[in-house]
Amino acid sequence: MAGSPDPLLTLLLPGLDGTGELFRRFLAEADGTLELRALSYPRDRFLGYPALERLVKAELPSNRRFALVGESFAGPLALRVAAGRPPGLFGLVLAESFHRRPAAALFRRMSLLIPLFFRMPLPPHVVRLLLAGPDAPDDLVEEVRAAVATVEGKVMAARALEALRADATEALVACPVPMLFLGGKHDRLLRSALPFEFRALRPDVEIRMLDAPHLMLQRRPKEAMQLVTDFLSRAAGRSSGQAA
Repeated sequence: MAGSPDPLLTLLLPGLDGTGELFRRFLAEADGTLELRALSYPRDRFLGYPALERLVKAELPSNRRFALVGESFAGPLALRVAAGRPPGLFGLVLAESFHRRPAAALFRRMSLLIPLFFRMPLPPHVVRLLLAGPDAPDDLVEEVRAAVATVEGKVMAARALEALRADATEALVACPVPMLFLGGKHDRLLRSALPFEFRALRPDVEIRMLDAPHLMLQRRPKEAMQLVTDFLSRAAGRSSGQAA
């Protein structure tokens, strides 16, 4: 009798904190179909998207198929890596993410305050307002605050400004593999028009919106994991068929 198929290697690119620690709730819902590996970025020095792209490329496997999941800040990064057509890539998931102009107009106008904002600990009410939702459990709020506290404030501020300047539109159009866009219906941080822009630029993109705030993978981990697993399983199957 044939054995079970090998798990599908899936690299997780974290959001603005860059630690990978906030994937914990999402990872806990894995059923073994995916082999999930969370990457991380330096906590004490800023790397822009080009440097992060080199960092991620150094972690890509050389002898097996893999998928990418880019969360929030990592969307443009995942798109840039995918547009380079690395061998073995079979699918891409963008979770509560963007290709350009991520923030709602109000937050773009406040960009000059970003360096000041990250000089102090992240207040719990801000975590709930912008990221986790007003009904977020206390333990999740503290997880977010703890992860951010391990990264130097100037690094967080520089990443936030880098995200506001990002434009990965060409990389989105050039992406050679199936894509899934996962968004939160109650995301207060990102522009609400982003799913429509993705669909206009790439009519083949799958779009799924969950009843969640910006931290969708943390607030709806079971639903998100099921959608990601189903999508990547189908994408891997299509990739195998094309290769055959």
